[in-house]
Amino acid sequence: MEFLKGMDISGLPELEDMGKHFYDKKGNEREIFDLLKENGVNAIRLRIWNNPENNEDKKTYCDLIHTVQMAKRIKLHQMHFLLDFHYSDYWADPGQQRKPKAWENLSFEELKQAVYQYTKEVIETLIDNGCMPDMVQVGNEIRSGMLFPEGEVPRYHELTQLINEGLRAVKDAGKGKIQTMIHLDQGGRYAYLKEWFDAVIAEGLDDFDYIGISYYPFWHGTFADVKDSMERLVERYQKPLMVVETAHPWRRVEGGFVDEEQEKIAGFVANIKEQKKVIDLVMNITASVSGKMAQGVYYWEPVVIPDEKSEGWSANMGIFDEKGVALPCLESFKFTREQTCFKEVAKVYNPREIIVEKGQKYDLPKEVEVLYFDGTLRKKAVEWKRQEILDEDYIEVLGIVETLNQKVVQGIRLIKEDAEGENLIQNANFTNGLDAWKVETSSLDVKYNINEKEHSFELNSLKNFSLKLSQEVTIKEKGNYRLGVKYCGTNTTGVVVKLVAKKTYSGILEQEELQIFPENIGFKTYYLDLYLEEGIAYCGIDIKSPPVDGKLTDMKLIKID
Repeated sequence: MEFLKGMDISGLPELEDMGKHFYDKKGNEREIFDLLKENGVNAIRLRIWNNPENNEDKKTYCDLIHTVQMAKRIKLHQMHFLLDFHYSDYWADPGQQRKPKAWENLSFEELKQAVYQYTKEVIETLIDNGCMPDMVQVGNEIRSGMLFPEGEVPRYHELTQLINEGLRAVKDAGKGKIQTMIHLDQGGRYAYLKEWFDAVIAEGLDDFDYIGISYYPFWHGTFADVKDSMERLVERYQKPLMVVETAHPWRRVEGGFVDEEQEKIAGFVANIKEQKKVIDLVMNITASVSGKMAQGVYYWEPVVIPDEKSEGWSANMGIFDEKGVALPCLESFKFTREQTCFKEVAKVYNPREIIVEKGQKYDLPKEVEVLYFDGTLRKKAVEWKRQEILDEDYIEVLGIVETLNQKVVQGIRLIKEDAEGENLIQNANFTNGLDAWKVETSSLDVKYNINEKEHSFELNSLKNFSLKLSQEVTIKEKGNYRLGVKYCGTNTTGVVVKLVAKKTYSGILEQEELQIFPENIGFKTYYLDLYLEEGIAYCGIDIKSPPVDGKLTDMKLIKID
């Protein structure tokens, strides 16, 4: 198969109905499909919702009528067509896999038949209109399952039966001419993907053609992680794969989809140059997988135009600016497999920030990590040259990776000694198990334990879950306090982790919180400063999430003045 450079542009009809126009980099107005194709885009992905008139905004976009209209344009421009069944009236992703309203009261056998019949009828309609899909996804990011509750993980037996109905319908409707895909999130975390595929294969999953993964570098692991994951997936399952969702922000803006903390996790800042570099990198990593078994990359919803009211995705994640002019990232889609870079450096990573108590010694690393465009990660020696004190709490040390003649910066954050204040949290490092702690979970499938070696609280779940870990603390003196915790964990769509303090004033319960964007490369310290009066405060961690792992330790509540 030709290497696919694709885009999910399911939101285009709504933009066009709003009167939006698109321009090439020279400012010439262009028909959007023509502009995409001349810049190398050769594949389009469309999501389809069952009855979107039932969803929250009551708009009917992504219904069958709009899908047929868009599919005709795809075929007219001779592009590969990937159809993505959400099996919902609205968004389906790891955090939500709601059944369509029309299927809510069906028995399991009726639900299986509905999946088959609906899938078959949609595909037959597309065929009748001369726009047969080349490939079909049976479900969207279904690592946590689909069509909850019947198909929710860990009910793998029921989930597999539902998937098989979709696969069978695609085969029957397309007379074997349409390829099939199973799509999961967490593209950079092989262990999660292996666990899922092994489980459904053991339950009798029918044959399918492609593995699809989502890979957002601010959620789904490092670039080296996703390269490793792809290599191991194709080796274990002998299936080709594609990255069917990826993206990076082109600017930092208030209310945008990705903030500064997530940029740090990705390792690339939010700007026009870095956006293109990230997509170039994902293209190169995918094309470099052994045996040409990774066969395409799709950018999710790049065709958006922000305005002064835009928030979320459209504010900073597309590849068009406020005037509808194409950004340089569009040219990333001119990539061909023959252009794959194996030896060119993509990124020299600054070392992880050192956090140390004032007056304590610290050691600078002897090596830093260097990322190459094929996803290879190597360590290179660094020579530290100069120290700059930015303020009383922060130091930067400049270094040179001499073999590459590139600069790196080591950040050092100085904090006050904890001895200056008593820690009001009892059993802060879980040395006495769960003494003084209260744990609340949404399901028996949520597992937690104490890691005696690390003195940490560890958690994981096979299904979407909520967990609250809290402690009641007596505040004897009003004033300013700092609540802190060290946290390490995985992240994806729908993960919400919060450091929380609850307090009651005049009979009213108030809550202060800090959202944590988890990283899985080691514990990171998070702080929440707050004002407390005499009485009782409840401190802890609140998590609402799809299946992920996490761990925390060293929770502290200290009066700071």
